[in-house]
Amino acid sequence: MNRKFFQQQSGFIASYILYGIGLLAIVGAAYARLNTSAQQGQSVQDTVSEVAVQLEVIKGKIMLCAAVYPDGDHEQFDTRHAYPAPATTGNAAVISSVVCPAPNGDLSLALMPDGIPLPVSPPDFDEWVYEHTETGGIRLRLIPRVSGGAAATRERLLRQYEGSVFASGDELVFAVLN
Repeated sequence: MNRKFFQQQSGFIASYILYGIGLLAIVGAAYARLNTSAQQGQSVQDTVSEVAVQLEVIKGKIMLCAAVYPDGDHEQFDTRHAYPAPATTGNAAVISSVVCPAPNGDLSLALMPDGIPLPVSPPDFDEWVYEHTETGGIRLRLIPRVSGGAAATRERLLRQYEGSVFASGDELVFAVLN
């Protein structure tokens, strides 16, 4: 009888140990999922912060162009002559091919006298696109590398820059100058 009682007690204790291990596994999985969500949220916030810095650097270069070379003329439109324009035909180009109309010839935005290099595209996005039109003003476009990509980042940027940014499909369009 003692032996049977001992076996029952062992089975009872073993079931509690297995129950505890299972409970720890569930709590561990929940913690891992929570930690992953927090890391993803931090990654999105890091990208949003990076976009904010890059946006200010590019805007600064655009304004510096007009301030340093107020008599410049890009000869593309009848408005905003001193501001940069794409070096290519058309009114939009990647930021690296945008030039400032300097008196001694066009000067790349990357070579402006502020000493600050043009930013590299933010994570998950292609290179910034500069758009200068006669009627629409100056805009910066941010296009995800993958169709539908960076949705959380785009949504956060839309909230952060409400009123000065709008979505055009997957693209974000930031107003620099109207």
